[in-house]
Amino acid sequence: MKFDLDDLRLFVAAVDGGSLTAAAARNNVVVAAVSARLKRLEDAFGLQLFERTGRGIRPTLAGDMLVRHARKLMEDARQVEYELDQFAAGHGGQVRLLSNTNMLAEHMPQALGKFLALHPGTTVVVEDRPSFEVVGALRNGEADIGIVAASADMSGLERSRFVPDRLVLVVPRDSPFAEAPIGYSRILDSKLVGLSEKTALMQFLARQAKELGRSVDIRFGAEGFEPACRLVEAGAGVAIVPETAAQRYASFMDIRPVEIAETWAERELYLCVKAEAQLPRYARALLQHLRDYAVSRRGD
Repeated sequence: MKFDLDDLRLFVAAVDGGSLTAAAARNNVVVAAVSARLKRLEDAFGLQLFERTGRGIRPTLAGDMLVRHARKLMEDARQVEYELDQFAAGHGGQVRLLSNTNMLAEHMPQALGKFLALHPGTTVVVEDRPSFEVVGALRNGEADIGIVAASADMSGLERSRFVPDRLVLVVPRDSPFAEAPIGYSRILDSKLVGLSEKTALMQFLARQAKELGRSVDIRFGAEGFEPACRLVEAGAGVAIVPETAAQRYASFMDIRPVEIAETWAERELYLCVKAEAQLPRYARALLQHLRDYAVSRRGD
């Protein structure tokens, strides 16, 4: 490494203050020490980083480039230091949560809203992932908490039951789909509307179709379950959504839910972590909050 953070700190201070004297005063060192460090920095890069003027110094083009990067590196270093201090004190930090589309849309706003209100020092980054990707991310340390379908390989992970995840078909109220339940092969014969193909739900439905030797032909990728149900109401096609969403929107839209005759339509979900004891205190607090939420939902 041709420099360290102290070198960058002195260089930025000299540029901001317009002189080596200003940098020395800001960092409580002598001017000779500042001059020696900046000379060593120039020698390391083989570049002139600043010019002396009658009023002090000013950066060269190379110096301007270094200043821009130095500011970012110093800010990143401060952020790392802050987050590690928070981690060590157990006061708060960032929790990485991975889940499927249904849970993120139907349960996380309510569950996370209460948690975040009670823990202002904690942030939660959520991401929509299929279950098989979630378990891999947990094992690799790329996530703290995951919500995973029972069909996924959870070996090596600690788990606890979460909430049911039932999928239903949503059709216009006057749809000819009168019989229930209805098989997925029959559904695939219909015009479908759904979400973005990148969401975990659509990837899951595509895999189920592939097992039947079919593909999912989505006419429109909506940005959420409510827009998808609006499209169904307008006659654009049918959609597969969580039962909770279907029941909610059916109360004020001309749509109705139809049971799907597939075992995968009703899944048991689990909260998973690699090792609860190794989670920081604030992540353990979120895990327990989600467990309590699951118990309250199963009691409804």
